[in-house]
Amino acid sequence: MALIEKSNRLEFHYYFKDDSHSIDSVIRNECEKEILHIYKEIAHTLGLQLTLETLPAEEGGFKEVWKFIGKNSVQITLIVSVAAMVISRFPVENKELTQLQIENLKLDNEIKRKELEKLNLDFIQDDSELDQQKVIDSVELVNKNYKISWRKSNLYKKLNNYQKVDSVEVRRYEEQEPVGNPRIITRREFSKFILRSDELPKLELEKATIDVISPAIKRGKFRWKGFYNNEIINFLMDDSEFKSYVLRGDIHFSNRFSIEVEMIQDRKINQDGNVVVTNSTVKKVMASIDQGERIEY
Repeated sequence: MALIEKSNRLEFHYYFKDDSHSIDSVIRNECEKEILHIYKEIAHTLGLQLTLETLPAEEGGFKEVWKFIGKNSVQITLIVSVAAMVISRFPVENKELTQLQIENLKLDNEIKRKELEKLNLDFIQDDSELDQQKVIDSVELVNKNYKISWRKSNLYKKLNNYQKVDSVEVRRYEEQEPVGNPRIITRREFSKFILRSDELPKLELEKATIDVISPAIKRGKFRWKGFYNNEIINFLMDDSEFKSYVLRGDIHFSNRFSIEVEMIQDRKINQDGNVVVTNSTVKKVMASIDQGERIEY
């Protein structure tokens, strides 16, 4: 397996359709924001510490260069190599987030822990040899982080809307010396990175317990309010049988009243790349608990 040459800098090179060396300031800052978030999420996903320094921009169209600072040179090389591949490689499944990414919206779980243990990244030292397989395995883990796909989509969406950019190039450096081959993405390829929608598949919860704060005791599509998963939620009650009990006055609510339900939640990704619930609907009430007494329906 081929060894990876050391590198500690990454260059993002904008090529323009004309011979100028200037870029719109807002576009530049917006693109840099997305790239920095990608770097941050890569380091976080791999469990590695990272500090970045921005070096002076260069001409030819316009070059952004970042110097990576970390625990040791081999870990830095790993992050730089992974970042170069992630930013420039077409998604295997573009247009939508993959099911695997959706199921791992929070990577701080047992799956991540086991995969990180297998990679053993924390014990990479300056005298270690970094092979290509270690980089590939790290890229596979990083690609499970939906925020990286989302940030990358934002980056290429901004570039796609800025007509002056003809292509971009990503290249690794060890100080001033280029390392490996540049990775070029042309304008016609930008759309391959762009996600089609910020909507996520519905989250179907087979058993959820909601502490009822205020029920809707009138007919109509009024929302209930409750406390679920450490958050206050507004939800629709779509269980007609349970609603009839409530409207007839067969159920009396106390300040310790909760319901066990089947619930569906609509979700989307907001501008900060966080998953937010946009709508909650209770499809079936399986039981209620009042003052510790459980009644099944």
